Amino acid sequence: MLSRLFQATLIIVLAAAFFNSGCTATEPEIQGRVIAVAGGEQLFLEKALERIPPYALLDDSTAAVARYRDQWIFEQLLAEEARRMNIHRLPVFEEAVARFERQLMVELLAESYMNRADDLYVSREQAFNFYEMHREQFVLNERHVRVHHLVAGSFSEASNARNELLRGVEWETVAQNYSLYPEPAIRTASLYQPISSVFENEPELAQFLRVIGVSEVSPIRQIGGQYHFIQLVENQDEGSVPDLDWTLDQVQQWLTTERRQNQITALRQNLLRQAQANGTITLFD
Repeated sequence: MLSRLFQATLIIVLAAAFFNSGCTATEPEIQGRVIAVAGGEQLFLEKALERIPPYALLDDSTAAVARYRDQWIFEQLLAEEARRMNIHRLPVFEEAVARFERQLMVELLAESYMNRADDLYVSREQAFNFYEMHREQFVLNERHVRVHHLVAGSFSEASNARNELLRGVEWETVAQNYSLYPEPAIRTASLYQPISSVFENEPELAQFLRVIGVSEVSPIRQIGGQYHFIQLVENQDEGSVPDLDWTLDQVQQWLTTERRQNQITALRQNLLRQAQANGTITLFD
């Protein structure tokens, strides 16, 4: 008899592999280069590239594909062995599948319900009106900063990036050309962040923020085998009101999130009332 620990481990490892291989027949056939065959299934390079995180491809795409291929083969072999042992007929597996199916249906229902909602959109004007009514709530309780943070794979790349930034090259161009993670670097550059949470895991970079001024670029530091530098773009002191455009962006996000939560709450209440009226649920003391 399988132990509970062994059963739980198999559920975690095999469920994804079981459904990946089990659902292949219903998916459109993917044409392209086959990089592996295991368990009667083919792995296409295009599908592997879709599922490998972008940062892994940036580091070494050949190695990243090889790692994904090897993991895929391992999961196919595990799934094949699991079927041979009738793991999919165990009650613990069937319960996990039912739970996963229920959770997935709930998530897709909520997403579908949100897509049909007409009143989720928050306009700039609505955000501004909310801001005007609650202006006193937007005073910063600590210093906020907007920072360019570049992570390069070598000192020479970091140095070239730093020199280009000092010469006035646009941050987006520098990040695309030299950053190991260009998309996050560009995205976070537009955000104001509280000083207490910036670079919590890189104290050297956090220290730079205490001494460099606006538009200044820090020295390069090696951290964990990678090369970092930062540029302080904007500064908002404690007690000040942040840039209006940034504030309105935040208000739009907050109000949209609140409306989504209200929609889900309304859906939950409506379903509960309908079920009670139809007698499809029973509550016991």
